[in-house]
Amino acid sequence: MQPGDERIIAHLGFAKAIAARALDPRCQGADREDLVAWGVLGLVQAARRYRDDAGAPFGAYAARRVRGQVLDALRERDPLTRAARRAYRVAREQNADLPQPVVEVSLDRCMEAGLEVAGWAAPGTAGAGRTCSGNARWDRVAKELRHLEPLERKVLVLSFARGLTLKEIGARVGLSESGVCRLRARALRNVRARCA
Repeated sequence: MQPGDERIIAHLGFAKAIAARALDPRCQGADREDLVAWGVLGLVQAARRYRDDAGAPFGAYAARRVRGQVLDALRERDPLTRAARRAYRVAREQNADLPQPVVEVSLDRCMEAGLEVAGWAAPGTAGAGRTCSGNARWDRVAKELRHLEPLERKVLVLSFARGLTLKEIGARVGLSESGVCRLRARALRNVRARCA
């Protein structure tokens, strides 16, 4: 056994209880089990990183790490950014009948599933890739976006379509905030130059 394994075993029920309290009551089935598993992962990380000389009891240290790991997993699954989620909560307080936010769905997946998508046609058919707006300038921008490097395109989509911050984008693509900023600026310059 490795150092800390006894702590993990002794606090397993404790970690599951903390993870269960952090869950949304609507979360059931496999999602609930996944989030409890994330909580146990937080416990394992806490056991590996805990130092007796830090002065805090292991239970307090582990509780914070378990809760943090569960919240990180919930945020990762949330289709909305933190700012959009906050705005939704405020709007929900004013109007309790407000429906759940819409999750972004890939048009390609819709077409693969055989669903009709207004204004779009399957690739290789008449009208394929036509935008709903019919705006020639937007068609030009969309065409130029397809010519960008995949990472540049992803950064632009995450920034402008999803409204993520530079830090959030950096976490998803593995770059620093300044790296994301430079990449986004370069991608915008390229699209603007090609559309001019």
